[in-house]
Amino acid sequence: MADSTSKNRRKQSEPRPRRKAAATTLFLDSDSPPSTSTAENEVIRDQKILPIINGIQAASPADRAQHLNAATSIVEDAQCRKLLLREHIVRVVMEQSLLDPAQDVVAAAWVLLDKLVEYEGHDVSVHLFRKGILKLVDSTIDNLDSTINTIQTDTKAVPPAIQLLLWSCTTSIISLLTGLGEATLDLLKAISAPKILAFASKLLVRATPDQVQTVATVFLDRVTDSNAPAYKILSKDAECIAQLLRLASAKDVAALLRTAAACGALNNLIIQAPADDDFSHEHHISQAQLAELLTAVVQDAVSRPTSRDTQQALYTSIDTLTDLTNNVTETFGRNATAANGINSVPDEMEEDADPDDAMDSDADGSDLEDEDDEVADESDSDSELPDELGADLDMVTGDEGTAARASKRKPLPSPELTYLTIHTVRAILPIATSTPSDEPSRRITNASITLLSAIARAFAVIAAKPSRKLKFTLPHPLLEFYQAAATSIWDTVITPVLLSNSADINLADKMTTLAIHITAFAPSVSISHNQHRSFLALYNAAAAPVPLKAACVRVLANLAQCQGADRIPANKEIGTFFITTVNRLPYLGDPVPDDVYPEVIVACLDAIYDVYADKEFDYDEEVFVQLGFLKYLRSFVGRVKGMVKRIDKRKNPELRQSAEEALLNLNAFIKYKTQERE
Repeated sequence: MADSTSKNRRKQSEPRPRRKAAATTLFLDSDSPPSTSTAENEVIRDQKILPIINGIQAASPADRAQHLNAATSIVEDAQCRKLLLREHIVRVVMEQSLLDPAQDVVAAAWVLLDKLVEYEGHDVSVHLFRKGILKLVDSTIDNLDSTINTIQTDTKAVPPAIQLLLWSCTTSIISLLTGLGEATLDLLKAISAPKILAFASKLLVRATPDQVQTVATVFLDRVTDSNAPAYKILSKDAECIAQLLRLASAKDVAALLRTAAACGALNNLIIQAPADDDFSHEHHISQAQLAELLTAVVQDAVSRPTSRDTQQALYTSIDTLTDLTNNVTETFGRNATAANGINSVPDEMEEDADPDDAMDSDADGSDLEDEDDEVADESDSDSELPDELGADLDMVTGDEGTAARASKRKPLPSPELTYLTIHTVRAILPIATSTPSDEPSRRITNASITLLSAIARAFAVIAAKPSRKLKFTLPHPLLEFYQAAATSIWDTVITPVLLSNSADINLADKMTTLAIHITAFAPSVSISHNQHRSFLALYNAAAAPVPLKAACVRVLANLAQCQGADRIPANKEIGTFFITTVNRLPYLGDPVPDDVYPEVIVACLDAIYDVYADKEFDYDEEVFVQLGFLKYLRSFVGRVKGMVKRIDKRKNPELRQSAEEALLNLNAFIKYKTQERE
C-alpha cells in the first residue's frame, strides 16, 4: 500500500540545464565532511550554535547584527553549517532578521543567506524559494532602487554609512539571486522577472561601486545562459547592452572577473539570437572580438598573483571561450560571411534540397562558384574588424593553395576560429600543461583541456574529412596553421599525460576526448613513444568506464588511418586489437562475458570500416589481407546479430540503432571487400 503522505509530497524541481559551468561555486574553500560524533555535535551546538541563534533574536540591534555576522563566519565549516540549519536558522532569519527595523541587521541577514546558498547550493535554494524568499527580495529591491536613484542624482543626499549598508545589501541580494538561479528551472524562471533584470542592469553604470558592478555582471552572465525569458528582456535593453559592451572592453586588470562575465553575457545573447535577428551586427560586437577580449583576460589572469577572483575570472573566460567555440562549430556555414554573424546573409544551403545532396546539385560546379564569388565580395566589402583580427584574416586567407582549389568546397573565413587558433591556443597551452597544486587549479586546467578539445573538434568537424553536408571549408592557410598547433597539442599536452600513466580517470577521459579530435584532423601525429599502446593500456584499465573504452577505440581508429611504411606495425597492432575485441562476442547459446560491451563492439566495427575502406591504402594488403581479417568479419555476422537482439530498443534506442547500423554495414563491408579483391 502506498505511503499515506506520498500524495502530498512535492515533486522535486527539475535541475537547471546549462551550457556553461558555474564558476562562482567552483572555487570555495573545500571543507572536510562534518563529524558524525553525536557528543562532538552536542558540544558545538551548546557552545557555538545556540548562543548565535539566541543572539540573533536579542533585544539590542547591535547584538543581533553581531551574531548574524558570527553565523556568517562559521558557514564555511560544514559541521557548523549543518548544525545551524538544524536549528532552523533560515526560518529565524527570514521571519525576523530580514524584517528588522535596523538596517545593519537586515544587511547582515542578507549576507548570511547568500553565504548559505553559496555553500549549500540546491537544497537551501529550493527551501528558500518555497518559503517565499523572492517576495522579500522583491520588496527589498523596491527600497534599494529608490535609494540608489537618490544617490545617483545627488551623492551627498544619503549619508556614507547608509550607502555602505545599501551597497552591502545590494551585493548580497544579487549574489544570492545568482546562486538561486543555478539550482532549478523554476528558480531560473522566477529570477528572470523584468523587475530583477532591470535592477541588475541598472547596477552596471559607472556610478556604482566596482564590487557591485562585478556581482551584477556575473549575475547577468549566469541568468542569460540558455534562458529564453532573460534573452527576450535583455536583448531589447539597449542601455544594458551598452554597459556590457563598456565593461567587456574595459582595460582594467583589477576587474578581470567583470570583464569575463560581461563577455559571457554578450556571448549568451549572441548565441540565443534568432536567425532573423542579427544581434551581432546591430550592436557591433562579434564572437571574434569576444574571443580576443576573453583571451586577454586569460593572459592577464595567468600573469597575476593567485586569488579567488582571479581564478574565477580565468575559469569564466575559458568556459565562455569553450561555449563560443562550440557555437561557431555548430553555426559554421549557416551565414555565408564569417562563421557566426559579423554580417548576416541568407543561408547558402539550398532549402528545398536534401542536405546530403547539396554538394552534388551542380554538375559542373559553375553556379556554385559564381554564387560564392558574390558572397566573398560581400564579405570583403562589409566586414569591419579590429586591426589585429584583420591581420589574422589576411594571413590565413591569402593564397589558398592547390589543395583548396582542388576541393569542391569553397573556403569560408572564420574570424573566430582564426583568432582562437593563432592566439587563444598559445595562451591556453601553459595552463593545460601545468601541474595543479590544488583543487581550483585542477579545475582550471581541466577547463583549459576542454577548450582545446572544442577548438580541435571545430577543425575535425569542419575540415578533417569531406562532408557532403557542408558547402564550405576553412581557408587552407588556416588549416596549415592549425596542423602545426594540433601537433604541438599532441606533443606537449596529450603525450606527457599518456607517458605518466596517471591514475586520474577524469583527466584520462578529457585527454582521450582531446585526442579524438586532434587525431581526426591529424592522424599523422607522432607515435614514436608508442602513444597508441598507452590508449590500448587505458582501454584495458579496470577503472575505465565503457564510454572511455569506446573513446580509446576512436583514437586508435584515427591513428591507424595514417599511411606510411613506418606506421604499418602500429596498424597491425591496432587492427588486431579491433578484430580480437569483436571476436569475444559469444556464439549462439554461449554466455555473454561481463566485459563485452555493445558500445565498444560497435566502435570497433566502425573503426574497421573506416581504417580498411580502400585497398589502395598502403597498409591494406599487409594488414587486412595478410592477417585474414575478412575471414573473421564473416564469422562475426551471426554473433553481431545476436548482440543486436539482446539490446532492448525501449531502454537503449540509440545504442540499438547504432548496433543495427553496424550490422547492416558489416554485411555491406564484407561484400565490398570481397568484390575489391576479385
